[in-house]
Amino acid sequence: MRFVILVIPYLIGRGERVQLAGSDKGRFRIFMNQLREQMQYAESLGYDGFCMTEQHMQVEGIEPTTNPLFWDYFVAQHTKKMRVGQLGMNLTVVNPIQLAEDIALLDHFTDGRVFAGFSRGNTPRWTATFGQHINVTSTHSDRSAADARNRAVFYENWKIVKQLWTQPTTRIDGEFWKVPYPTEWRFAPTEDFGAHAIAEDKTLMEVGIVPRPFQDPHPPVYAPFSNSMETVRFWAREGGKMVSFVSNENERFMPIVLEEYAKEAGRVGRQSTNNDALAIGGHLTLGRNPAETKDIEQGFMELFNYAYNAPPYNVPVGRLWGGSKQAVQDDIGRMKELYNVDEFFLWHHVGYFPQEVEMAMLREFADAAMKL
Repeated sequence: MRFVILVIPYLIGRGERVQLAGSDKGRFRIFMNQLREQMQYAESLGYDGFCMTEQHMQVEGIEPTTNPLFWDYFVAQHTKKMRVGQLGMNLTVVNPIQLAEDIALLDHFTDGRVFAGFSRGNTPRWTATFGQHINVTSTHSDRSAADARNRAVFYENWKIVKQLWTQPTTRIDGEFWKVPYPTEWRFAPTEDFGAHAIAEDKTLMEVGIVPRPFQDPHPPVYAPFSNSMETVRFWAREGGKMVSFVSNENERFMPIVLEEYAKEAGRVGRQSTNNDALAIGGHLTLGRNPAETKDIEQGFMELFNYAYNAPPYNVPVGRLWGGSKQAVQDDIGRMKELYNVDEFFLWHHVGYFPQEVEMAMLREFADAAMKL
């Protein structure tokens, strides 16, 4: 089995009240050192991967995950084999050509240790600011006009990324992007070495990125998932793997998800297994003893209800991996057998609890789950 750590960073420790902690350079440097130490330790324990969400403008110091690709490179520099990725990069309010280039570069810099994750964005403060030029912001899957526009941009941008990754040169005439934009291009090297990139009238016809990904055809693709069947069908067609943090109480929904994924994959000629479709996520709250575990769970719930299960997110807490080593081992083993999956993502704070507590949480989970 594989265990990937979804790092949720904090520049404010539990119980602190600090103004604009995200702007504090000293706190940021402390977090960098904490993260490096924890991921090196996690690799020694047998964890397979590291990833972050994408957020911007988090001046409060809560989840300051500006540019996960830089964090990926930082972690990759200080580890030997740990995979690095994102869960995920926003694919609605960005330049998809530049994002395709950046992930491909990272794939080469890490000798193929990269996995790619994409999301539609869940934070209107920065998605609305970044997406103002195309009138796109974050939305819920509510089938509203804003949701439909967000999804349309997402689909087109993924098409652009995928074609740039898999084809030497390409041309896309989309609703939001013309790739390439109609341009006169008189450049002798393109005429000599650019294949069919220029028409007879010197109009640029196709473009490509440098480099294309190290992995063939491209890094594995993941996407966070809650409950949208349209999302399930999309990634079934495209070969993406969904990561679900639903609670044990909502597990009855997952067989329907997996059945729909397999059906849609088969419709487009893809053979898939449950393990191709789904990874299970949970929140790491396991301490070294019952008292510490109880305290961690209390601190986690304080934070989650303050910053997540509240506006603008209103996200239910999902699955907790705590209680005891035996409880964690039983739950991981049960889901492995129930869903026939072997990959698990751990939501893990860095910087919220004391460093030695967070390090111990990684060790306690490894002792429980990695013995299966």
